[in-house]
Amino acid sequence: MNIIVLDDEPIIRQGIIHKIRQTRLPVTVVAEGGDGFKGLELMKQWLPDLIITDIQMPGMDGLTFIRQATEVDPKAKFIIITGFDQFDYAQQAIRYGVSNYLVKPVEDDELYTTLSTLLDRKEAEKQTDQMIKELKSVAETSQEAAKQQALTQFLQEADFSVAVEELDNLAAHANSFTAVVIQLEPFKVPHQSFGIEEEELLWFAIKNIVTERFLASRIHGILVHHSLRRYELVYVLGLGQGQDAAAVASTLESISFGIRKYLKLSVTIGVGLYQVQIAKLQESYREAKQIARNAILHGSNRIYQSNQAMHYPQEAQRKSFIGNEDGKLLGDWIHKLETDKIHRWIERRLGAIVQDPGSTYLLVEWFCVDLYLYLNKYLLANATDSKWAIGELADLQRELQQSMAWDDIVERMKHLVTNMIGLLSKHSSLEGKEIMEAVRLYLERHYAEPIHLQQIAERFFIHPNYFSKRFKEKYGESFVDYLNGVRMKEAAALLLETDLKVREVSERVGFEDAAYFGSVFRKRYGETPKQYRDRHLVE
Repeated sequence: MNIIVLDDEPIIRQGIIHKIRQTRLPVTVVAEGGDGFKGLELMKQWLPDLIITDIQMPGMDGLTFIRQATEVDPKAKFIIITGFDQFDYAQQAIRYGVSNYLVKPVEDDELYTTLSTLLDRKEAEKQTDQMIKELKSVAETSQEAAKQQALTQFLQEADFSVAVEELDNLAAHANSFTAVVIQLEPFKVPHQSFGIEEEELLWFAIKNIVTERFLASRIHGILVHHSLRRYELVYVLGLGQGQDAAAVASTLESISFGIRKYLKLSVTIGVGLYQVQIAKLQESYREAKQIARNAILHGSNRIYQSNQAMHYPQEAQRKSFIGNEDGKLLGDWIHKLETDKIHRWIERRLGAIVQDPGSTYLLVEWFCVDLYLYLNKYLLANATDSKWAIGELADLQRELQQSMAWDDIVERMKHLVTNMIGLLSKHSSLEGKEIMEAVRLYLERHYAEPIHLQQIAERFFIHPNYFSKRFKEKYGESFVDYLNGVRMKEAAALLLETDLKVREVSERVGFEDAAYFGSVFRKRYGETPKQYRDRHLVE
């Protein structure tokens, strides 16, 4: 990973570069500069993966640089360096898409953790890119499959052009375009009259209802079955002379009714804004997906229509949900370790958003992000590493997108608070490495008990995703593999030193299923528990 470092103070800049090199991570500092103008010049020259930048610099400050740099390379990542007195600037940078920041003076461990996380994220993005490339390579499976994959890419990726005849025809005969997201509740076969081997037939019935209803309304379009999201259909449509959005709304009501009545499936439909250019369909698609998330607030089996009147300010311009008074209240409750009061406050605030019939899911997401930022700021000032308790912002955003009900979101936010206060009250004096060592000792003493990652996270008030990454870095294997290693070592000793049956040994080391125990044992030792015992008895 190639890095550019920007700071107007050469000593600080050189210190950061030295610390980066000391991490021994697979990263290279390719250039450095003292202001945003130099940074833009270096970006065009080096095309770095990551830019580490100070906020306050002469000429062009860090925020202005980030805003312009994202136009040069939207995929570039940023780490901002800030002092506690500059935290409001850091919040604004985060709203520009920056999810990583370091507080002066930059600590070695915090820099190492942040760079490691970005390397992990880069690898994940590489895998995602590879997955998309693989979608392209399977075109030979069938012409229809290839078309669906190409249309999925067209909807997903800005500036991606696709040669699909139906799309060209739509562009030629229509003067306004939109995307409709049809989100089905996950289902399994057998379902109603569809047998266990008739899932494809059920999908045919769903798609037939959609296409036949639009055909009957003489609304032309293309049905896309999303290649990466199994239960998502997208209808890309165009309206010609004399057609309007009212006809689309009526047709969607008929589609929703047909799927619910005849197939007994729940369905949520989101409609994006109409565009005069087909090239802007990606914007409609993103809006349709976002508006369909309103089902979390107002229920499924409904049609959610995006319109200009309900558009909110851009993320970077909006006001925080956590005002000064809220900040004082939260700070006082956290200081007094009053978890219940914060939980009730979260329930009231999210409840108020949900109960407002005009609210949208976007407001819920903004509230959660603002609360995370506040908690993160508090922990930075009062604990060693905030991410141990509340994870990273990207973790929260991913969890929010995976939530299927608003009370799930309430519980996620309450859990962050519980973790945070637990960390402050019981582990505030522990460093990250000491927390992992405490977990390791717990596993070696309690391996015979039912143990899973979420349980450990709750016991030690740590975020499971962040802990899992750091644990693997320190011990060279995942949490589960390490736990199984401890259990297998004890099982091997019991097999040789006692006459216990294999099933009894399995239970003694924490396995309820003897067959699963046998497969884990064989994977580690290359033979079954019985073969292991017999071989050593002979020796």
